[in-house]
Amino acid sequence: MKVAIIGMGVAGTSVLREWTKAQKLNPSIEITVFTDKKTFGRGKAFQQDDPRLLMNQSAKFTSVKPDNHRDFVEWIKMRHNDEQPEDKFYPRAEFGAYVAERMNEWLAESKATVIYDKVESIRIVDQHYRLTWAHQTADFDAVHLCTGTFPYKDPYDLNDHPHTIADPFPMQEKLVKLPQGATIGVIGMGLTSIDVFRYTHAHRPDINVAFFSRSGTFKTLISDIDSIENQYITRENIEQEKAKHNGLIPLATYLDWFKKELTYLKLSLDEPLTAESLGSKQSIKRQLAHQSEIDIIQVVLKNITLLQTDIWSTLTEADKHLFIDKYYKAWDKLRAPFPPETGEDLFKAWDENVFQVYDNLVQVTKNESSFTFELDNDETIKVDYVINATGNDINVTYDMEEVPLISQLVNERIIQAETFGGIQVTVPTLSVVSQKYGVLNTLKAHGQLIAGIQFGNSSVRIISKSARASVEDIVNQLENKVSSDVL
Repeated sequence: MKVAIIGMGVAGTSVLREWTKAQKLNPSIEITVFTDKKTFGRGKAFQQDDPRLLMNQSAKFTSVKPDNHRDFVEWIKMRHNDEQPEDKFYPRAEFGAYVAERMNEWLAESKATVIYDKVESIRIVDQHYRLTWAHQTADFDAVHLCTGTFPYKDPYDLNDHPHTIADPFPMQEKLVKLPQGATIGVIGMGLTSIDVFRYTHAHRPDINVAFFSRSGTFKTLISDIDSIENQYITRENIEQEKAKHNGLIPLATYLDWFKKELTYLKLSLDEPLTAESLGSKQSIKRQLAHQSEIDIIQVVLKNITLLQTDIWSTLTEADKHLFIDKYYKAWDKLRAPFPPETGEDLFKAWDENVFQVYDNLVQVTKNESSFTFELDNDETIKVDYVINATGNDINVTYDMEEVPLISQLVNERIIQAETFGGIQVTVPTLSVVSQKYGVLNTLKAHGQLIAGIQFGNSSVRIISKSARASVEDIVNQLENKVSSDVL
């Protein structure tokens, strides 16, 4: 059996891990991986970059071995002689080194073939997947699409301007080139903007940075509360409700459970949970002083992480849209926070006007060598450079110039877009759902490519764990076929 893995970040490495294990029972399995040399084993998210750019999860929550949640912790202990790394936040590049090291172990063990070229097309020919790359073709029995993160959104059509940094990573290569004393406008105030702050605050105090968004607020800080067991939003309750409602659960039921969780924890919600209040200067100050209810709410949401894909699949399309329209912005600020030590630096710099924050952004206009930001009160701010920190555009279309393989697959109806981002797959096996071919049980998709199905589940733990079900599904199909042939 010939298996192709396209992309070798966390998802691709996790898939390789599972096929290496399967190969021990079936030596006829041949593995080929397609990868970019620069991000080989790391992916874009964990590529080489400045050590101040930290993970937004502590070491104890990150591992590419589902059977050993302490694997990264143990790796850190051996590499840095750090006896208590569990609750620390390590550089993303450091985690990338760990993933790459594990990948190399599995590559050696599986004797996988490594091809440093981009796959240009995939077509289905005689029940095989015909891959084309660099004027070569080969047929495979199974393919895993682990194509990594999508390009950033470009809501103001700025990416073609010579003074736009369309993707700021790696910052140690791109932001170091900014001219002395330049004025910078950062569009978006998510986790990428936090990294822009970390880097510029440490290395480029000479430039003038301003952050722009509609709300004028950042994400929230990570809670330092270790664990609280949920009483209502549990797998047992979800399964019971699914049985009562033919696999569907109303959003109102989840909201009721969430309110009951907060009542159980004696929370009165004095602090409003709105996108405009969460991540504000005052909100960050309260979190740093441990006077905020946000910390406990984050723990409740963290307990739901491993259930999120199941929860999302139980909602009707109408309830999914309702959640997006009414609750998503606040939920997103709570579920993707940043470390407290960064919060301390951010609050101090914000309070001392080291950088500026503007809300109610309406438009950005391109000039010949600058940009003009327009706010809804008719105020305008002019800057020399723009940094795009808007986040990845997860909408899949037939004309995605920066991701030509995905464009080809959509255009030829081999994959199809999911309403809420990425493409359609089955859960938990991650088989691609094709408009042309139906369910393709040996074509799997992973990571951000299935963001609309594994909704809000971009964590290392989820990506790593879900690789197992996808590979086991193909192995079971192979075993069933062999048994059928024998009979």
